[in-house]
Amino acid sequence: MPGVEFDKKKETKRKGIEPTKVKSIKLLTSLDNGSANEEAYPIKTQPGFLFGKTYRFQVVTYTNLPPQDKKKIKWKYKYYSPSKNKWIEHLSSITGENYSLHLNEKDMCGSYIYVMAYINDEASEGRLKVWHHNRFRWFNEAMFEAELKVRTDDKHPERINQSGTSLCGMACVFYLFAKEQPAAYKKFAKELFRTGEATYNNYTAKPSIDVLEKKVNPNGFPQNTSDMPLADYVTMASTRNTDNPKYKGGDEEFQAINWTNVVVNLCEKLLGYSDVHSKGAYNPIKPLATSTMEMQTKIDDINKQFNNGYRLMLMIDSDLIQDIWDRKSFDLHWVVLETPITWDYEPGFFKSKKDEVMFKVYSWGTKDTYLEAPISWQHFMMNYNGYIKMK
Repeated sequence: MPGVEFDKKKETKRKGIEPTKVKSIKLLTSLDNGSANEEAYPIKTQPGFLFGKTYRFQVVTYTNLPPQDKKKIKWKYKYYSPSKNKWIEHLSSITGENYSLHLNEKDMCGSYIYVMAYINDEASEGRLKVWHHNRFRWFNEAMFEAELKVRTDDKHPERINQSGTSLCGMACVFYLFAKEQPAAYKKFAKELFRTGEATYNNYTAKPSIDVLEKKVNPNGFPQNTSDMPLADYVTMASTRNTDNPKYKGGDEEFQAINWTNVVVNLCEKLLGYSDVHSKGAYNPIKPLATSTMEMQTKIDDINKQFNNGYRLMLMIDSDLIQDIWDRKSFDLHWVVLETPITWDYEPGFFKSKKDEVMFKVYSWGTKDTYLEAPISWQHFMMNYNGYIKMK
């Protein structure tokens, strides 16, 4: 049976008094498919255990006749715990030819489970080795690990990408997490991927089954997300779903919106910043009129916070960082400011002789693309809302 490995044991001298041993056992409950976690393409699946299900086992054959007293047949399981970095063993109180195992221990996810039935010697009698799926069972673990490596070991947190979702606020939060605390970010992501739950500082992400059971498209990426990277889906979709269960982990827009209070809460409880404040971060109404004096005031304030060591997440209309100036609509978007804002301005009689606003931000999986070219001060004022500062 795929997903189950039968161990062949060498004959050993009998340690007990029973003149027979368990030779083989079988799994009576059907296994469920999940990712085979291989680097090979196309994406392959394999059968395995699922968290929360109960599995029944039965002794099939003995080395000699069955024992006269079936209660002498003992059952045991063991697995290697990645979180505890050691083998965990459990001897069941159930004896006899039949055994049921209820998988309610999250630490068992993402490991091989060894189930043993024996009379005299557990090392040489009946045994099955079965894979226990990760909680994100459809996601390829090899792809997930490779993405985490890029974001941490390779020092490219800017690769974190919301793709086709409205999770820009989550992207900014996890960009700062991976950039400033890469080891903690990696541990948080891996634990969430494997067990479906992860805690860091004073925040616990615990997504619903809608997110955990997300299936993948033919390319191996989460469905309905425009090929969102697995590592980003696991962290960002899980976190948003934890705070708003109405978000089911797809391309929903309203349910995924990252309101200012949600982002502030994550900056405090997850990232651990002690000084977090917002200023004008959600004012989507574009001004009817503005002035260069107001522009200078806003730039001076932003640069003051930046130079004082605050990390700044700007709430903007996405038109701000694209070569578009749209007065009729707004598309609210979070970005992380990477540089101070410069404004090269020289007034003129009818129009300015020079007007170039320039800065760089992290957004949409990159920190070097935006701005591609300087914009005017009016373009900035019409599309800038406010910020969250933290340190």
